[in-house]
Amino acid sequence: MDERGTVSGRGRDEHASSSGWSTAAAGAAIVVWLAFGPLGPLWLYVLGWAAALSALEGVSRLVRRQGRVVPSPGRLVAGLLRLGPESWLVAPRWARVRPAAGGLLVFAVVSGCMGWQAAREYQAVADLREHGRRTDATVVEVTDRSEEGRALSVAVRFDAPSGPVRADVDIPSGLADDARPGAVVPVVYDPARPTEVRQVAFLDGRDADGIRTGAIVAGLLAAVFLAGTTREVLRARRPTERDGTAVS
Repeated sequence: MDERGTVSGRGRDEHASSSGWSTAAAGAAIVVWLAFGPLGPLWLYVLGWAAALSALEGVSRLVRRQGRVVPSPGRLVAGLLRLGPESWLVAPRWARVRPAAGGLLVFAVVSGCMGWQAAREYQAVADLREHGRRTDATVVEVTDRSEEGRALSVAVRFDAPSGPVRADVDIPSGLADDARPGAVVPVVYDPARPTEVRQVAFLDGRDADGIRTGAIVAGLLAAVFLAGTTREVLRARRPTERDGTAVS
């Protein structure tokens, strides 16, 4: 009886070790991607994470073939915190709660980070509209392009009362074709912080609007996962059909 329980428990650990770590890594990738912006083209970023997860799966299988057990993320955290076997991180009855709680955490963090970024952008644009100075800046180089080759942002140089300033600014689609070194673009900068610069077309707060929309979408997804987590927690705490007693 004990031997069968040990074997089944070990099998559960081995199954969770692969999918558990993959889920945790994918969740971390979503947080990094949405909260801090894309690190290069989207297809390259997705391909990189797919390769990383495949490598993780291969290493996990290799370790299991050698007779070793790779703990799941929940079991590892529970061990570090010295939590008992009934902890929601490791207990089988909480199996459906864990992914729901993970989704809630991921999208809540994403929504909070994007909301904070939107608030900062709104404040920066408001300060520039109120105290900013307009000038013509010279394009030094194109710093970012779309996958189609269209300029997305450029490095510009202009003279401020404190001296020459070099800064990166986003370029609207209407100026993308003309954004080449030597071209002149109108910008607004903060005299107190000359490196706080926006191209005049972005003083309407369009960037902040896009970030805010992303924060709202992530917040709605967090609400969905919150409802799912609550439902699964209530289900896990109901009396089991096997013993008819409430589980605390």
